Amino acid sequence: MDCFVYTCLFEQRLAFPNFAIVEGLIILLLAVNVVVGLLVLLIVLVHHRQWKRSVPSAPAQETPTSDIAPVLQAATKPLSAMEKKYLVLFMEGKSTEEITEVMHVEPATVYTMKYRIRKKFPADYILPF
Repeated sequence: MDCFVYTCLFEQRLAFPNFAIVEGLIILLLAVNVVVGLLVLLIVLVHHRQWKRSVPSAPAQETPTSDIAPVLQAATKPLSAMEKKYLVLFMEGKSTEEITEVMHVEPATVYTMKYRIRKKFPADYILPF
């Protein structure tokens, strides 16, 4: 595209002796177009990042400790604090999409946490999720 524009400018320079002013304006317009495009991209990215942060999270529903205590006792290895948070969300029946919104993580993170939690339980133990 740029080569085509410059070729046209060179041909026009031969035809019009005062074309240097027009050529400068055209180059200025091309530069402004690039700058405006970058500004629009920047605005979109900033807006997307702010929107992602401002996603309303669901109110935390407390799962009674009596529901989670038997599950935690069945674990062969202790669960970390973060794994316990995910376990509570899984036991509440939340979907992967809901958990990604609440925890502000990617779906792959949710799948990884589910896998890590399952590894800490016996193979024959059936988790309630």
